[in-house]
Amino acid sequence: MIVTFVVSTTLVLGGMALGRMIAKSLVPKTDKPEDALKKDETKAKEAAQEPVKEPEKKEAKPSTTSLDGFPCQLGDVLTRPGGDEAWLAGAVVFSEDVPVSVLFIAPDAGHDRAIYVRREPDAPFFWLRPVEEKSLVAAAEPPSALEHQGVRFERKRRLPLRAKRIGTGAPDLGEEVLVAEYGSPGTERMVVVQHGGRARAFHGDMLEAGMVDVLPSGKSTLDA
Repeated sequence: MIVTFVVSTTLVLGGMALGRMIAKSLVPKTDKPEDALKKDETKAKEAAQEPVKEPEKKEAKPSTTSLDGFPCQLGDVLTRPGGDEAWLAGAVVFSEDVPVSVLFIAPDAGHDRAIYVRREPDAPFFWLRPVEEKSLVAAAEPPSALEHQGVRFERKRRLPLRAKRIGTGAPDLGEEVLVAEYGSPGTERMVVVQHGGRARAFHGDMLEAGMVDVLPSGKSTLDA
C-alpha cells in the first residue's frame, strides 16, 4: 500500500511538472522593457539613414486637337505669291462634333496675321489680318452685310461653334462662339467671331489651295 501511494504521488508530481513545462513553452516570449527600447532605437536609426524617396512626378501631357483633313497643321509654314510667309504658331479650333474650321495665328513683326481654313477638300485659304475698328460689327449678332474700307461684304455662312485654343499666341475668343464668313464681289474676305457680347473681325484675301505652298514642320518647329 505504501509503495503504491508513493508511486502514485510521484506520478502526479511528475505530471504537474511536465504540465508546467509545456505551458511555459506555449506562452510567447516577450522582450524585457530595456530590450524593447533598444529595438525601437535601432529601428529609428535605420529609418533615419534610409534616403527619402521623392514622389514620382508625372509629366502633364500637352492638350492636343486632331486637325486631320485640314490643308495645314499647327507649326507649318505657309508661303503665298509675292513671298509673304506665315508660321502657324497658334490657332483657335472651331468645332461641332468634330473641328470644322481653324483660325491659325502667325506672329509678325508688324502685325499678327491670321489664316482661316475650313475642313473641306481643296478648301481655300483666307489670308487675314485683325480689324481694328471696334464699331465695325454689332456685338449681339453678326450682321447679314457689312462694309469695310469701301468694300461691301455679304454674309455667306454663320455657325454656332465651340472654340478651343492650341499652340501659342491664339486670342481668347471664349468657349461658345458664332463664326460668320463674309464674301465680296472680288477675292476679299472677312471672318467675324462673336463671343461673350464682343466681336473680333479679320479681313484679307481668299487664296485657292494651289496658290499656297505648305511646308510641313509639325512639332519639331514648335519645340525648337
